[in-house]
Amino acid sequence: MAKALSLSYCRVRYDKIIKIKRQCNFTHISMMKTRCCQEGNLPDFGSSVISEISQIDPDLDIGERLSNPMEIQNNIQARKLEHISIQKLAIKYNRLMKLSLEKQSLEQERKSLSQTIRSMIKEKEQKEEVEKSKEMARELRERHDTSVKSLQGIQNEVRLLAFGLPNVLNEKTPVDNEVILETHGSLELHEGSNSISHIDLAKKSDMIKFSSAGDRAFYFLGELAETQQNLLSYFSARITEHGFIPIVAPDFCKDFVIEGCGRRRDMAYRMQQPHVDKEIHYNVLGASEASFAAYLTKMTVPQKVLPLQLVSTGPSYDSVSVSKYPGLFTAAQTSKTNLFGVYSTLQDCYEKFEELQQLIVQLYKNFDVPIRLVLSPAHKLKLSEEIRAELQMWTPSLQEYLPVYGEVLDTTKLIAVLVEFGSTDRDSSYSLRVNMEVESTTSPEMSGERTLSSSYPQDDIHHRLMPEPQRVEFEVDIVQILLFLAALATRMWMLGHPRAVVFDELHFAKFAFLYMKRIFFFDVNPPLGKLLLALAGGYGGLGNNADFGHIGADFSPSFPVYVMRLLPAVLGSLVVPLVYQIAVELRLSRWAALLAGLCVVFDNAILVQSRFMLMEGMLLFFMCLSLYSYLKFRNLSHREFSVQWFFWLSLTGVSFACSLSIKYVGFFTAVLILMQVAKDYWKMLADVTKTDLGLVKHLFIRALFLLTVPIISYLFIFYIHLSLLTKAGPHDNIMTSAFQASLEGGLAALTKGQPLRIAFGSQITLRHTNSLSPGKPCWLHSHAHVYPIRYADGRGSSHQQQVTCYVFKDINNWWIIKHPDSNLLVVDEPPKPVKHGDLIQLVHGITSRALNSHDVAAPLTPQNQEVSCYIDYNISMPAQNLWKVEIVNRKSDNEAWQTINSHVRLHHMGTGQALKSTGKQLPDWGFSQLEVTTDRVTDQPATVWNVEEHRYTKSTDKESQTRDMAHAEMIPTEPTHLSFWTKFLELQYKMFMAKGDVEMEHKYSSEPIQWPFLSKNVAYWMSPHSNEQIHLIGNPVIWYSAFLSVMVYLGLFLLYLMRRQRGFFDLEEEDWTQFAFLGELLVGGYLLHYLPFFLTDRTLFLHSYLPCVVYKILVLAALTDHFYFLTNRVAYIPTVLTTLMLGLVIAMLWAFYKLSPFSYGSTSLKAEEILGLMWKDTWDFLIRASVSPPPQ
Repeated sequence: MAKALSLSYCRVRYDKIIKIKRQCNFTHISMMKTRCCQEGNLPDFGSSVISEISQIDPDLDIGERLSNPMEIQNNIQARKLEHISIQKLAIKYNRLMKLSLEKQSLEQERKSLSQTIRSMIKEKEQKEEVEKSKEMARELRERHDTSVKSLQGIQNEVRLLAFGLPNVLNEKTPVDNEVILETHGSLELHEGSNSISHIDLAKKSDMIKFSSAGDRAFYFLGELAETQQNLLSYFSARITEHGFIPIVAPDFCKDFVIEGCGRRRDMAYRMQQPHVDKEIHYNVLGASEASFAAYLTKMTVPQKVLPLQLVSTGPSYDSVSVSKYPGLFTAAQTSKTNLFGVYSTLQDCYEKFEELQQLIVQLYKNFDVPIRLVLSPAHKLKLSEEIRAELQMWTPSLQEYLPVYGEVLDTTKLIAVLVEFGSTDRDSSYSLRVNMEVESTTSPEMSGERTLSSSYPQDDIHHRLMPEPQRVEFEVDIVQILLFLAALATRMWMLGHPRAVVFDELHFAKFAFLYMKRIFFFDVNPPLGKLLLALAGGYGGLGNNADFGHIGADFSPSFPVYVMRLLPAVLGSLVVPLVYQIAVELRLSRWAALLAGLCVVFDNAILVQSRFMLMEGMLLFFMCLSLYSYLKFRNLSHREFSVQWFFWLSLTGVSFACSLSIKYVGFFTAVLILMQVAKDYWKMLADVTKTDLGLVKHLFIRALFLLTVPIISYLFIFYIHLSLLTKAGPHDNIMTSAFQASLEGGLAALTKGQPLRIAFGSQITLRHTNSLSPGKPCWLHSHAHVYPIRYADGRGSSHQQQVTCYVFKDINNWWIIKHPDSNLLVVDEPPKPVKHGDLIQLVHGITSRALNSHDVAAPLTPQNQEVSCYIDYNISMPAQNLWKVEIVNRKSDNEAWQTINSHVRLHHMGTGQALKSTGKQLPDWGFSQLEVTTDRVTDQPATVWNVEEHRYTKSTDKESQTRDMAHAEMIPTEPTHLSFWTKFLELQYKMFMAKGDVEMEHKYSSEPIQWPFLSKNVAYWMSPHSNEQIHLIGNPVIWYSAFLSVMVYLGLFLLYLMRRQRGFFDLEEEDWTQFAFLGELLVGGYLLHYLPFFLTDRTLFLHSYLPCVVYKILVLAALTDHFYFLTNRVAYIPTVLTTLMLGLVIAMLWAFYKLSPFSYGSTSLKAEEILGLMWKDTWDFLIRASVSPPPQ
């Protein structure tokens, strides 16, 4: 049997580049991606300058090929191909040519018309003619765009069909049977003999070790291993003498290279490394046709470097699943010598083809085994081949020639043949080395007996070459699991106790109830946490009974207390393993991570806040999840654009969006992560190995997942919130009239039952649209009281009737719109609508005095003018009561003023100033109502008003008008529809501007400066019958040591920084970078979550500090790890440090145990025990004067 070595070539032309001819079975080169190189240099594989790729279109000569269809048909028949349709390609190609001509014609028409338009404009012809020509140009452009799209589609189809056509056949290629060109060696001694297979010989000689999985996986020992190296050296040396340049080809390449060479993906081993992207698979091939493809994938071969002749020598791998040939004849692994050539002309290619045939025949003749050189018939060629010459070697064990396609040298198959011919004993092996002129330092006499032991790295070879069975691997961190179980136990123990309202459960449990009833409510923080509580409540059967009016009130028996507390408890428990994993991802030691986890488990404040229907447990979970996801994403920088990389990046954006959607303090977590991502990207810009396209891709993906996705998530949460709350509730008056009218009940559908359009003679109430104090809406108001003659500062007033903004609905809020030219206060028939730009007078409905302004300073805002209702005192102060209506949100200048929908601004005609509510509270003479003035700065939110209630005045009788106003309250029956965006933007404005807690004083409120020192506790609940009580109080051991760690870390950072400035580098650059990064992330995160509270004027409580506690705990772990790093070379110091840490943990556990009665509220302490736990004078625990037994 003969072993075949083949030499083949195919041709592929590239338009305006070069003609590529090649030896070896390098197929479908036209489908490869290429990249241009400067100055004709061929860069090394993996060079950073070839990281960009572009497509070069091949010139397939389709028209030339189709001009001779009989030649193509004969080619197909000779190759015995099926399912190739020349007719389909011809039809598509004709369509392509027709579209190309149509496109060229349209381009010529557009060019001619463009020149005509330019001349018309230059000669200043009539505008109508120019516009007509431009319209024609637009039509031509649309036709051209349509033609281009059609052309691109058909062009791709034609190319795909053309790639399926076989290459032209060389005139020397036989049609039916192979042609033997040369034969060397005699078969007389070998035909019919009972030759022993190389497999049996290997088992006897121990020169080949086969895997237990089969005889296709193996490695050579002894002389065979040495022979393999000698063969590679011999062939590569001889090939190099003929002008071929040795290259180091890559051992692996991507899937598309395999397919571009005409091979299936299953013909190559797929790498199993866990870091390989699941979307882009890498295949192990080594020295093979694909290795040349991978080497040349990202470059273009310039004409001036031709001829390009490359030789690759090295290991190669193939994946042949089933074969009828045994042993090494179809082994998966081998070492090869392959050639690749690029030539300018066909003549050069043919000449080199003939030359290499003779060279290879001469090389194989040295082995003294029967060989023959044959030309393969057409039906055995690949589509891309014109001709193939095979060098075949007789195989004694199979008694036939074995045709094996493709290589100049395949050492494994050649050695198998040599073993069967008995040409690999020691003497012949040494002789072979001499004949091949390869240097040897050891003669057979000096070598002595060699021990053929199996000391080679068999396991490593098996791992690289053997296809392993599919398996799932995962790691279990026992410490992490134990920490989570400890956290779960501490938070779940007695979770249902007390069955009473604990602190802010008063609000959040009620909010969950309102969700179930779909009743609108207002809160200054986003709704995600409350939605999650409502979800838990719905699952637990939250019913109709939510009658609890104060802290400490008992929940009803049907209220699902345990279920609704379970969700925050579970999420709060997950904070512990997350903190542990954050420390691990920060590359801290496992001991430091354990310390951080224990601190979170045994901090009393985090425990308490996670056990009840409160927001902080959920907030901390999403905050830690976002930080952990970011670190996972950052640590996957070596696997850019992998599935895991995208997963952690997207989870980062979603999780910090969730933390932001629970409480706005989560915004600081988002800022921290975005700052770090921006810094990482800034450093990436300095990386010269990154291409411009790659940098743009990184920027786009980061913006998508860290900006767009969080924004969409945030909007989606509010969409759910507003979609659920459709009914009027207790907080309606916070919102505008239009928002209230969109809710069912209450002010819903005010437009039903009252006229839509405002007319002259209408009775209206004017509401201040954008209240300066959200939650305190006010209406334009007047009453029969006048401004004092002098104000407290000595300034005089007009002594006219007061005009104010009143925060309650009142009969004195009604006004009548009067036409300046009419004395009637009734609506005409038909009604005459008031439009944008009309002049009006506003007459107070009860006192019948007109709204007036004049050059008198306002009572509280002297830079503005006073607004009053005019009283005629018969002095030289005429009325100035004309107002111009400006509809701010109008769609046209002729728009009519509408109830609720129109936002109006009233401009005083005498002074040009606009009516405004300043939001300032008048003194007692003004009944503590809000000041109304006119302001010369007209374009501001405070000058916008809208009509809330409206009716037409029908009676001219004053008493009838007053009676109608007093009974003007109407209950609408249909809601007014507002878009999501309108409601969302209004709700956001109210949430950001709300100041509900500014003036509230609380016994347990505290200042930010007090938080690190744990100066004040917060009483959450106390039993009405005993001293059982719950307080928010941190573990002082943890809080003090962690805060001290923040200060020490800052001090160390400054010390290192100053010493580095002086030229003293205490840390290696890598260690310094890590230390600085930990400081930026952890200390920076602590300060970013802490310092902004100094700028707020809200009433603050200790729970606002809990995000900072997590960060400073991580700082404690990082500082401990750093101290171990600094002292690991000093005797006894690490032991001392370990002792200190153990002492810290013991003290932490002791403090947790002592304060746990205030965390669980399950123990009724005696008065002296409570006093003994007041470790600070500022702590305020409760002591009941007399303890009574609970009711039975």
